[in-house]
Amino acid sequence: MKNSIYAFMFVIMVFSITSCSTKLAYNNLDWLASWYVDDYVNLTDIQEDEFDTKLDAFLVWHRNIELQNYILQIKAIQADFNKGVTLSDIESYVTSVKTFLEVALTKAEPEVVALAYSLSDKQAASFLVEFEQQNLDKIERFEQENKERRTEKRLEKFEEQLSSFIGRLNAQQKKLLNDGNNQLLSSFQERIEFRRHWAGSIRKAYVIRARSLGDTEKKKKGFELALKQSILESNLLRSERYSNILEHNQRVRINTLEKIVTSLDEKQLKHLNTKLNETIDDFEALL
Repeated sequence: MKNSIYAFMFVIMVFSITSCSTKLAYNNLDWLASWYVDDYVNLTDIQEDEFDTKLDAFLVWHRNIELQNYILQIKAIQADFNKGVTLSDIESYVTSVKTFLEVALTKAEPEVVALAYSLSDKQAASFLVEFEQQNLDKIERFEQENKERRTEKRLEKFEEQLSSFIGRLNAQQKKLLNDGNNQLLSSFQERIEFRRHWAGSIRKAYVIRARSLGDTEKKKKGFELALKQSILESNLLRSERYSNILEHNQRVRINTLEKIVTSLDEKQLKHLNTKLNETIDDFEALL
């Protein structure tokens, strides 16, 4: 999960893309996913057909099984906000979203591994080169701005995202958001390190495939076991420092959002209820 937004906003945005485009975005996830994959590797026609078939099956499963769970979670969040949300409530939302993502990853993992195994050595190398190029691009953009500007942009983004759900923030709420933003620790260097470790774990899987001889099924099994960490256990690739920073930042975000949410006035609460109701209606229309 991205750690670039507050826990509250993360939970809500997972379910809500935007009220006017939820159905459009969900119904076009197959196209969006294909476009994303194309950014990293050029698939053959056979691989593209296989990818599209497996992705369609995954989306049917997600719509039939998981979407209802998202709706129930949104309704639970809405009920809590109207009766009074607590720190433990927000913590439970974060846990729920992590569970949703873990379920989806577990479901998708066999098909992701199959696609990865079908890549040629040249395609795998191309993927890793492109991934590292994106790291270098991120570093270049990061170094073009000083710490003060990055902090300012992060605050602007937080406020824009939050106001889209509750309306205009008052002076007290802006101060709470600013105070929380100033407590966040930078994790950029640690995140780049993590991304490179993640890429390294993928490279290791292809090295194992290249060195394996004989039984094809045995070769596939070795590749699957090596790749599993990249998909289902990527947290293990984080450094202790990175994990500590993420834990600290999540705690700051939860504390800040609890203060802001409990300070909502009647107009802001009405705005939030409207937003959530629109999202619930959109998702229910997809069932």
